Amino acid sequence: MRFLKWPLLILLALILIYAILCAVGPKNLNLTRTQKVNAPAPFVFNQINNLPAWENWSSWNINDPDMQISYTKLEEGVGAKSTWTSEAQGNGTQEIIESVKNEKLKTKLMFEEWGGSAAYGLFELKENKGKTEVSWSMDSGDDFPFLQRGLMLVLGMKGDIKKNYDASLKNIKRIVEERNSGKYGDYNVKEITVPEKRYMINRAEVNLKGIQQFYATNFSSIASKLGESQLEMDGMPSGLFFKYNTKAGTADMAAAIPVKEDTDIEDVESFLIPEKSGLRVDYYGDYNGTTAAHEAIEAYMDDRGLLSDVPMVEEYVTDPGEEKDPTKWLTRVTYYLAAASN
Repeated sequence: MRFLKWPLLILLALILIYAILCAVGPKNLNLTRTQKVNAPAPFVFNQINNLPAWENWSSWNINDPDMQISYTKLEEGVGAKSTWTSEAQGNGTQEIIESVKNEKLKTKLMFEEWGGSAAYGLFELKENKGKTEVSWSMDSGDDFPFLQRGLMLVLGMKGDIKKNYDASLKNIKRIVEERNSGKYGDYNVKEITVPEKRYMINRAEVNLKGIQQFYATNFSSIASKLGESQLEMDGMPSGLFFKYNTKAGTADMAAAIPVKEDTDIEDVESFLIPEKSGLRVDYYGDYNGTTAAHEAIEAYMDDRGLLSDVPMVEEYVTDPGEEKDPTKWLTRVTYYLAAASN
């Protein structure tokens, strides 16, 4: 029986070692990580309250470019839900179950490999003098069985979560501090005072797919009538946008040419925009890519609690007839700001 002695001793030693690992291993995955950010709380809240925005800062998303994510129609606030599939990180869902603007956000996470048990994430924001402390906690639910704790220690799951939380919070810090300085992705949003501007316009409800044709017809018509009236232009042809009907796919808009003085022209309307505060982005590229510039301005307003006034203006500064390279076409996108209510 001596030949059984050493294997038995080795087995007992392994059992003892694993028991020690279970004794010191994590009882659960509960943890809290914090990050100080040089930006007001709304900047952070807008990043966490919108689930698609997580793709820009969540280290799990960034580290797995093959992850497939889908969202419910509601993408932000209570009830917003995302579902992901990932060969590297498993499958699961996340739903926002509590959202207190600029203060707190709670999510419910379900992981397939956890057998349907839920975990909860909690963000808490504390702002002081324009700076915010972001606290992100995880509650993994019931404690692990004793014999499972050794495995959790060996796998390093809690350490991995800490590392991903820290990386994600640093990404949030970078994004919101850039936005606090006016930089939104590739665009710098500038606060300006827009001088009084008068336009000669043709306004209509236009199908979004037919905007270029609408411009082609009306810019040439207005320019021709300005020439006949010997009226001097005061800038480049522009689009004025008053309202979008996303359901119908139409826009209440105008083809407009700025002028230095007012006059009566048959079948052309004179439209004056008084001096106002506004936001501006200079966009370079093909006209089909201007959406990103609009999104940058809208995000700027959302972060700062600003409201826009109509119309939104796109001024087509570069003449495509003279500059053939679309990457050099400048479109100046301007949003007027609504006056603050008392």
